[in-house]
Amino acid sequence: MPIYLKAKEFSVAVIEILGGSKLRGDRDLWQQINDANDSVLSNMSEGFEQGSDAGFAKYLVCAKGSVAEVVTRLRSARDKNYITADQLATREGLGEALGAMLGGFIRYLRQSDFRNRGWHKIGNEE
Repeated sequence: MPIYLKAKEFSVAVIEILGGSKLRGDRDLWQQINDANDSVLSNMSEGFEQGSDAGFAKYLVCAKGSVAEVVTRLRSARDKNYITADQLATREGLGEALGAMLGGFIRYLRQSDFRNRGWHKIGNEE
């Protein structure tokens, strides 16, 4: 899914910042960014396993919130001179694109409201 690939791109870009900047010296801010970043893909995956589109959308809302949290905390890291303006701008752009994709997908899922997602039998065709 393109949205998952965009989320992975965002996550990898954030991990890159976490691994090689002055940010490591601010353990609390580093941990907050790391946890929120992990939450994006985790919520997307957990939501995909829900039994309905409404359930999936609920988890995507959480993922979208985590994207916003990561970007906000990266802005704080920039304010503290832990990262450069260019590093921030790249992640802001990725976060904005991902947030827009998530928002559109959430709207779609809420409108479709398909139920019984994933309730098929694997390897036991009847």
